[in-house]
Amino acid sequence: MPFLGARGAAPDPRGQASQPIPGVTEWRCPRNGVHVVEVHYTADPAKRDPAWKREAMRGMPPRGWQREMEIAFDLAAGEPVLPEYVPAEMRRPFPVNANARLLRGWDFGQVCPVTLFAQLDIHGRLGFVAELVLEHSNLTTQIEATKALTLELVGSGSNCFDAGDPEALHEMELGSIRAMLLKHGIVLHTFGGRGDPSYNALRDRLLRRVRIPGEDLPSPALIVDPRCPILHSAFSGGFARHPKTGKPMPVHPYKDAVDAARYLNDNLQGSASEWMLKLQQIARADCAWMVPLVGAACLLR
Repeated sequence: MPFLGARGAAPDPRGQASQPIPGVTEWRCPRNGVHVVEVHYTADPAKRDPAWKREAMRGMPPRGWQREMEIAFDLAAGEPVLPEYVPAEMRRPFPVNANARLLRGWDFGQVCPVTLFAQLDIHGRLGFVAELVLEHSNLTTQIEATKALTLELVGSGSNCFDAGDPEALHEMELGSIRAMLLKHGIVLHTFGGRGDPSYNALRDRLLRRVRIPGEDLPSPALIVDPRCPILHSAFSGGFARHPKTGKPMPVHPYKDAVDAARYLNDNLQGSASEWMLKLQQIARADCAWMVPLVGAACLLR
């Protein structure tokens, strides 16, 4: 159940999408029973070669390529904030391992709260396996819906890792978000998540490749399952820069989905350059203060 609109609107059927072969994504619309098949150019094995793509893109504007060939219908007016995302390589099935820890990235807010569900495989790849996008919902609804989808994905008794917005420490109408989550047994990690260092960390993961036994080409270190259509659209250009200012545009739900992915990635890394630099400055200041203090204590003895 990826996208739940207001007033009980039906979930986005793409949340149940499957990919029977590379480049082909299919799902069924529950309202009218129509079976939808989305065919990407990578369904043709000859067009999976990066050399073919470079030749085919020659003279074609990047935005035109995204719309025409990458099926990015949600492309905004400006350039994508994360052009490092390559749909042809990174949008692929990522099976859920019921025995592995489920990783959840949270973005809060009254406009469009988002919870992303992911797992790490033995090769270190971060795979987003499901998404929950709630329109105009409160925190209680987000918590209950997240718990329900967790149960659906990995069953009861699962051990989850939760990461979210550092602003969760601030007070809201019902108290701090972190305190509310704790009442439901959810421990929220809020490391990093701010500014350019957070975006750069996500770009680093998008650019990273790992070797997988049996695969000819290196695999991306970040994978988006077809069951995450909002996150895919956000990465593909739904979350874009303003054509004039160049600043990221806060378009919902695309910015919310990317934020949830950033928070999870930051906390999995366990470090953010800006935060670590501040810690180093504090440590140096402590050392500078302690050295004369220790010297004075020795003289007193």
